[in-house]
Amino acid sequence: MTSLAESRPPPGSLAAFVRLAGPYWTQPGRWKPRLLAASLALIIIAQVALAVRLNLWSADLFDALERRSTERAIAQIGIFGLILLASVAANAAHLVIRRHLHLDWRRWLTRRVIGDWMQDGRQFQVGLVPGDHGNPDGRIAEDIRISTEAAIDFFGGVLFSLLMLVTFISILWSLSGWIEIAGVMVPGHLVLLAFAYAGSGAVVAFVLGRPLVRATDARQTKEAEFRFGLIRGLENAEPSALARGEAVERGRLDALFQTIGGPWRRQSLGLARLLGFSVGYATLSPVLPILVGTPRFLAGTLSLGGLMQSAQAFQLVSTALSWPIDNLPRLAEWRASVERVLALEDAIGTVAEEAARVGVTAINLNRAPGAPLGVSGLSVAAPDGTALLVDITLQVAPGEHVLVDGDAQATTALFLVIAGIWPWGEGRVDLPGDREMIAVGRRPFLPEGSLHRALAFPEPPETLPEAGLREALGQVGLGHLAARLDEHADWGRVLSAGELQRLSFARLLLRRPNWIVLGDATDALDPASAELMLRRMLEALPQAGVLLIGRHHGSIAAFGRRLSLTRSEGGEILLNEVHAHREAARRPRPLSVVDWLRQGFGP
Repeated sequence: MTSLAESRPPPGSLAAFVRLAGPYWTQPGRWKPRLLAASLALIIIAQVALAVRLNLWSADLFDALERRSTERAIAQIGIFGLILLASVAANAAHLVIRRHLHLDWRRWLTRRVIGDWMQDGRQFQVGLVPGDHGNPDGRIAEDIRISTEAAIDFFGGVLFSLLMLVTFISILWSLSGWIEIAGVMVPGHLVLLAFAYAGSGAVVAFVLGRPLVRATDARQTKEAEFRFGLIRGLENAEPSALARGEAVERGRLDALFQTIGGPWRRQSLGLARLLGFSVGYATLSPVLPILVGTPRFLAGTLSLGGLMQSAQAFQLVSTALSWPIDNLPRLAEWRASVERVLALEDAIGTVAEEAARVGVTAINLNRAPGAPLGVSGLSVAAPDGTALLVDITLQVAPGEHVLVDGDAQATTALFLVIAGIWPWGEGRVDLPGDREMIAVGRRPFLPEGSLHRALAFPEPPETLPEAGLREALGQVGLGHLAARLDEHADWGRVLSAGELQRLSFARLLLRRPNWIVLGDATDALDPASAELMLRRMLEALPQAGVLLIGRHHGSIAAFGRRLSLTRSEGGEILLNEVHAHREAARRPRPLSVVDWLRQGFGP
């Protein structure tokens, strides 16, 4: 079997991101995004060409003004109008195509990740796997957006900056001419100055930014502690009100807020230093080449138009050189979002591979229509590979009622194994066909919509007439809901825990399966109600084989057999490869170069 650690690129690597998101561009038939990307590149080339034309126009305009030529100046105004119209059209087209690609790539990748996540119970299994992949909602909703949008923006930014750099370095070199420095004639001095200016700016920004980032991180930590304190105050609202403890809570919250002051002041000082440098840097950028070129202008070796053209070219070269530094914070944000998406996808891939294991070291599900319900030689492991249950054999005959109780974690794991969504362990599990067996847990899944639809799920609502629904609701003590069958609501939130469990039994009465597996399906009911639900189900479905796993508050007289489970102790490793993979996932990731550089360029 392929090693879990070797089957996929390392999580967080560029290769892993390309493997996940690259098929949007490379799959057969994906001509539209490729065509749009090519169009975007052509528009960027046109934008660079317009910048070059504007630079030449600047020289022509100031040369006309220097000669006091009204005719040539008016002609340049007309040319500027055409450049302006073309620039507006190019920028508008660039924005429309770029935003279309933003949404389309995000839509494609969101569908892919959700498709991988919500399949074969992986959305449940991923939550049991240790690692940095929590909050999948945020990773799918926000991190996928950042990952796709920023990647497209980086493509455009890098291409634009490279073209601007190559184009305007040649222009700036030709405008620089030769100057004498310490008796040596030096060509292209403005190009060298642009590199020195951008490089020194990056170094100073890095030095000023490091304490600012530390202060910002400290402030965000204190802000988070204050928000957590407010949440705790909300959670303790009732007990604090009953105990008249508002004064204590106010003091605690005030003390938490006071801790924000120190990092806030340090951040303000850091921002002031960095802002002062940024304003000076941006202000000096267009003036410096004019100051350097003024002696040549006064000597008559450089025209006014050439002076202004070189100043503009110098600024564009400096901006292009500064692009990587200016975008390091966003690059770090993009890398972090990419890693968060890949961590979720890696966890999904891990549980998918573990669920696909076969052979003597895997749980082998044998599902077939008409098959019996049972397990043989079954050992169940925790998600980290350590043993929970060892060598369990159990068969349930048609019409037989079996109770399995004991250790809560062990019974829960056994129920999930038989339900087909717990892949960790080894042994054989025989299951009837999907339509013949229903597994019922603590809380049923109710799709949003009408109560009629929720009761009929997974069958279409029209397959169950309302008369049958009303009768089933009455049998489980939910007759008051019969008048609300056509009402649309999020019934999983509207109904109480006890009502939801009664609804599960109503579903069983309606679908009449041959095999029923219950897992803590009555723990929200009082003993009398739990006993009533079980009795109604057994009376209505005498032919069904029933396996109740977990707690049952009612009488156990209806069960012909009882098995009490004891959890395996001692931390014995049942699945060696799974355990090794979990240990490897816990190792901390070293700080990347991008993260280290980002710590010097502002919050």
